[in-house]
Amino acid sequence: ALYDLVVNRPAGDATPGGRSAAVVQVTVSMDTLIGVDEEPGQLKGYGPISAGQVREVAFAPGTIWRRLITHPKTGLLVKTDPTTYKPTAETQRHVTARDTTCTFPSCQMPAHRCDLDHIQPFNHQDPQAGGATEPDNLMPLCRRHHLLKHRTAWQVQRNPDTGEVTWTAPTGHAYTNPPQPLAHIT
Repeated sequence: ALYDLVVNRPAGDATPGGRSAAVVQVTVSMDTLIGVDEEPGQLKGYGPISAGQVREVAFAPGTIWRRLITHPKTGLLVKTDPTTYKPTAETQRHVTARDTTCTFPSCQMPAHRCDLDHIQPFNHQDPQAGGATEPDNLMPLCRRHHLLKHRTAWQVQRNPDTGEVTWTAPTGHAYTNPPQPLAHIT
């Protein structure tokens, strides 16, 4: 049904009642997109879809493309550089595409339903002093774990090179979450 909604919708961006069109995120390699191979794509919130379905969605009338570049060796999203406290829409898309769920250990709350939290607090008096609003310093946290981070002694660090997020409990125990690559590098 979702596939038919995206591919078979009327031409143009108009939707009934003046509502905005649905946003669907499909992750695909360039080779699949241009037809060089038949590797499946990933439909966010659903799972794999065939290469043919990927191309139909990508080239359907009214489709808007948002390119997310991945690192060729790790498959992780390449960082961007916003400079304000509130993340830009592009930065929000970057972080929620990179981290598909809340980054607290074992939490499976989808990232699009989470708050974006600064790992190192944003410095409102001197934004150049640290706590930058950029993907390496942002992570999705469900409201429960966002409040836990700010109201208790839990500590968190993100390794910008590996993408690993390590949480340290008040007891000193550390829990590390590996990153989830967008692209499966073979």
